Amino acid sequence: MKKYLLYILLCCMFTYMQGFSNTRYAAISGDTLLNTPAPRFTMLDTRGKAVSLTDYKGRILVVCFWSTWCYYCHKDFPMINKVMQRYANDTTVAFLFVDTREKSEQYRDLVQKDLARFKYNFHVVFDEKGKDGNQNMYYNEFGTIGLPTRFIIDGNMNIRQKFIGYDPRLTEEEAAAVFVRSIEAVRK
Repeated sequence: MKKYLLYILLCCMFTYMQGFSNTRYAAISGDTLLNTPAPRFTMLDTRGKAVSLTDYKGRILVVCFWSTWCYYCHKDFPMINKVMQRYANDTTVAFLFVDTREKSEQYRDLVQKDLARFKYNFHVVFDEKGKDGNQNMYYNEFGTIGLPTRFIIDGNMNIRQKFIGYDPRLTEEEAAAVFVRSIEAVRK
């Protein structure tokens, strides 16, 4: 009887924890659920230049929270890279990658190595240290609950859409099409 109850308890816990998994992709429609001011930020990029939300006023900004150790972030990058290529000549859409929650103090070097290894031309900024001393200040201010997480911010600096996680059920092309439709919905 105890083994049976333990088995049921473990099954319930496993089912409950699936809701916190980074392996599922969730899109929250910005037009129906989100229209909240984006947290104002200023972070340093890989060249040491300060980058602020206000630099993108009047443009659509895609903000991607990621980390070098995040397996699913790396699985998501080819799709994001494909979407970035689609908007390469569109000055009204910009992409910003926030490196966050790194476990190593040498995270700046790790980011450079990551970008070089995968040959990505991402504009990366570094999250600041939060109150707990970890590199997670803007991760927390944006209300991020896992990695990867992407936000689409409109030209008025309001968060319109939020994508949490990575969905292995979608092909790269399917995921890119969903993401492009979301960016275009914010444009309207």
